[in-house]
Amino acid sequence: MITWYDRFNGKLVKQLPEKIVSGRYAAQAPCIFNGHSNIQPDDFLISDGTEKFHIGSQVGSFIHNEKSEQLETELEIIESAILAYQEAVDFGKDSSFLIPDKLLARFELTKFEELLVDVLKKGHLQEIARRPRMELIYEEHLVPVSRAKKVAGSANAYLASHSECWQTRTLTGVIPKQILALESEDQLNIYENRVYVKLLGNIEQHLVKRILEVKKLEEIFKQAVSFQNAEGIYFELRDSIFTLWGEGFSDDEQADDAAVHGIATLELLTKMLKKVRTLQHSGLYLTLTHNIHVPLKLNMTNVLSHDQHYRHVARLWNSWLDTQQANNLDPEQIFQRNKKLAVAYSQYCRDLVKRTLHELGFNELTPNCFKRNGNQAIYLEVTTGSEIVLKTPEHSLFFIPCFTNSIDLSDTELMENSQRILLSLGSAVEMNEKHLCTAPTNFYSLEQLAVLISKWLISQTLRTIGITVSKAPSLLLKTLNRMNANGYWKLENNSITIIKPCLAAKPKLLEFKKEHKQDVSIAQAVDAVTEAAERFEELLYCPCCGAKADEDQWISRDDNCFAIRNSSCNHLWEVNRQANGNKVLLVKPGKENQNYLSHTLENFGRFYACIPL
Repeated sequence: MITWYDRFNGKLVKQLPEKIVSGRYAAQAPCIFNGHSNIQPDDFLISDGTEKFHIGSQVGSFIHNEKSEQLETELEIIESAILAYQEAVDFGKDSSFLIPDKLLARFELTKFEELLVDVLKKGHLQEIARRPRMELIYEEHLVPVSRAKKVAGSANAYLASHSECWQTRTLTGVIPKQILALESEDQLNIYENRVYVKLLGNIEQHLVKRILEVKKLEEIFKQAVSFQNAEGIYFELRDSIFTLWGEGFSDDEQADDAAVHGIATLELLTKMLKKVRTLQHSGLYLTLTHNIHVPLKLNMTNVLSHDQHYRHVARLWNSWLDTQQANNLDPEQIFQRNKKLAVAYSQYCRDLVKRTLHELGFNELTPNCFKRNGNQAIYLEVTTGSEIVLKTPEHSLFFIPCFTNSIDLSDTELMENSQRILLSLGSAVEMNEKHLCTAPTNFYSLEQLAVLISKWLISQTLRTIGITVSKAPSLLLKTLNRMNANGYWKLENNSITIIKPCLAAKPKLLEFKKEHKQDVSIAQAVDAVTEAAERFEELLYCPCCGAKADEDQWISRDDNCFAIRNSSCNHLWEVNRQANGNKVLLVKPGKENQNYLSHTLENFGRFYACIPL
């Protein structure tokens, strides 16, 4: 029996459920997937397009949400962006966490579309609909002699055996009353017309898909451009997102030109779709459209090869077929492609987490070791199961990249460890603190990560508030009392509680410790106070950007609360006590514009947070 690693919960399981999320489980031993692909240890169990899995005696299916054409189109854009990102990383080029300039090619007409423009412009398809080729078929019918235009070759034999068709009989023969005659009928159901009708259906499907794709890209571009002068969005968030977007392009004109070109392409594709749908109302199409079947490989008849109009049907068919080759993959090829996408997505998420740390003011001192002024170092690790782990000496935060948008949200609600966060392509509307939408089409991916990482760090930093060093020696208490002109600490009942940053007093404390080095209790107490002072110092650093405030900007309040209102970074952070007795940390801009509508992630990102303590 193969053991699997459940990446959502960080546990080993021996039996897979009947329905699973693609990429959730990682193998712990080699196995064969659906009879066509080998899975090695630590490889993900990923869909091969059949939505089923069969491994040894275990059989089940992948969770597959029904997707609209629009969602399918967005997923294809995301896949292309992720692969473009991976390609840029592999070649050591600049890469973008949002839509890269490589996808601007989607605004260009394909070779098939350029050919279609030309054929429609010259009216070849319209002419076929107006005057289609037909096959003249003769059929034998028994008709009165007066109606017969062409006698069938078998008419004499038929008359000889059917006396009811005689008018009279003479010495030399009979005078017929009815006779077998040949009647011609024009037949539209010929191979060339079936190809034409099938082609119109294929063209319509292609154009509908392309229009959705261009519309989605145009929508993304419009959203990006809207950040440049948006009035209801905090300016630091606006600048951050617009900068992130701009990194995908060599210059601003390139993005502007692409947006303009996209509009022109969309208009042209829409016009072609309208023409094709008009042709689908022709008599030829309506006559043959039902139960039509044409093999993909075209049989080049004389008509398709030489007719002045039908030969363009063959050209369009072959050109369309070329566009389909990349999509006609067998399950093994789909599995390998999805495996490649999963690996690329893990790399994308890892780099995005790194970029988020940089945005929060951290510097990478050594590979995967990040430090911000006044904060403990954060170490970034990637496990064999592609989990991205942020570590401090006391805590860890896990990010689990999962390249799918078919997530059962009830699974994330049941994730036992609150420090495990799922990163996927799910709808941003359905996201929560355990499940983030991390994709090149989501402008707030970095902001969501920044808010979550900030909360995780703040929860550790604020533990220093109210820390008390108990059973302190009376000699140390007397010394601290003399040093307490600035109100660094509160002394009572032989205990010391730090209420204000006091790292400036550390040299005097160390000197006092040196003078009484023989007294172990004093040494231990001084060490505890200096350690608490170093941790308390972290409260002076802005949760948004890491900038340090001066000690004189610290405003002490009752119940170990405080406020910093005039920092150099123009951010405000304070701990307040609510009416119910609970405390909250409030982080917000120092000066707020009245145009800001509400304190949402969309309007403020990481620059506004209200965190319960």
